[in-house]
Amino acid sequence: MNDEGMYFNSAKTNDIKNIIEIMRDGYHKCWDKKFFLNLIENKNSILYILKDKKNTVGFVAGIISDADCDIIMMIIDNKSRQKGFGSLLLSSTLCLLKGMGITNIHLEVAVNNTRAIDLYEKNGFKRINTRESYYKYNETMIDAALYQMVNTKN
Repeated sequence: MNDEGMYFNSAKTNDIKNIIEIMRDGYHKCWDKKFFLNLIENKNSILYILKDKKNTVGFVAGIISDADCDIIMMIIDNKSRQKGFGSLLLSSTLCLLKGMGITNIHLEVAVNNTRAIDLYEKNGFKRINTRESYYKYNETMIDAALYQMVNTKN
């Protein structure tokens, strides 16, 4: 993938419609506009988008507390997957968080989301725990894998 023409920016209120469309199309659950407005307005949260010249291809959201960040969601649009955008979004997020002085990063992921797990582990996240039957998807209960990273790379 060529990073040229890609933009990683904090989300604005006019980006929320695209974020919700990405969620609705590629995630088991969808939050409303108010949820994303709160992320934009709250100084203890992040909501960033990855865009090409025309479209939002993905977004990341997180909650910050001191030197910790919980990444609560990172989603790439279905039609933009398997093109390296997830890797670019994650690396951009890690650089952003490091610049903010964030050293501990946590996330959770469904154990059957092997592409995301591979991406996280490739980028230095370590599995620290499992929450059994944490997600419900189409009446099926799925475990959540909990990951942590200490973000100290130069």
